[in-house]
Amino acid sequence: MTTPRRPDTLFWVERANVQRSFVTLDPEESHHLLRVHRAEPGAPFEATDGTGVLYRCRLLDASRSAARGEIVERVAGSGELPGTVRLIVGLPDLRAAESLIEHAVPLGASEIVFAACERSGPATLGEPKLERLRRLAVAGVKQSRRSLLPGISAAPTLAAALDGLLGSSGSEPPSVRLVADPSGPVSASELGAGAQSAVIAAVGPPGGFSDRETALLREAEFGPISLGTNRLTTETAALALLCEARNLLRNASLRPI
Repeated sequence: MTTPRRPDTLFWVERANVQRSFVTLDPEESHHLLRVHRAEPGAPFEATDGTGVLYRCRLLDASRSAARGEIVERVAGSGELPGTVRLIVGLPDLRAAESLIEHAVPLGASEIVFAACERSGPATLGEPKLERLRRLAVAGVKQSRRSLLPGISAAPTLAAALDGLLGSSGSEPPSVRLVADPSGPVSASELGAGAQSAVIAAVGPPGGFSDRETALLREAEFGPISLGTNRLTTETAALALLCEARNLLRNASLRPI
C-alpha cells in the first residue's frame, strides 16, 4: 500500500481550532485540502496558526466543512529567521502598503508598523484596511512556509510607532537600528553593526521623513544607511532595507523547514 502524498501547501488554522492533539481547518482550508489536493483519511499535511509553530498532521476526518487532523509533531520556529526584523514604514497609499506586505512577509519581517508621518498622504489606516493587510500577511505566511504571522499595525505618528516598538523590545536582545537615508554609508557594517539577533528598520513615506522626524530617529539611535543613488518608492526602499537587516542577523540561513 502506497503512503499518501503530503500536499506541498501549508494550511492555515485558527488558534482557537488548535487543541492539544488535534487541529480543525475552517471550511475554506478544508475544501482546499480535501477537494483540490484530494486528501483522504491518513494523508499527511502541515498547518500553522501563526504562533511560530508548524504542525505536522495526519488527516482523520474528511468532512467537507471541517477537516480534522491529529498532530503528529510540532516544529517550533520552522521557516523563520534566527532573529527579529521589525519595520517602521512611513504610511504610503493602500496599494503600496499591500505590495509591501506581499513581499516583506515572505522575506521574514517580524512586525510592520505603518506610521502616519508629516509627509504621509492618508491620515492613518483604519481597521478594515488593516484587516485586509493581515489577510495578505496570512497568505504570505502560507506561500513562504513560515510559521509566524507578523504583527501588522498602524500608528498615528512616528513618535507613537517608536514608543510602541522600542518599548515592546525591552525583553529582547539589544537591537541595531537603521533608517534609510541617502546621506548614510552604503553598508550597515560601516556603522559598526556586526551580527545581530534583533533589527529595527525605518523607511520614510513618499517624500521622506521631515527634519523633525529625522531628529527623532537620531535621538532614538537609528543609524543612517544609503540604499543607493536611485530614487526608490517607499515599498521598494523598505524591502531593500529589510534585505540589509536580514544580512545582519546571526546565521543568515533559514532554519530547516
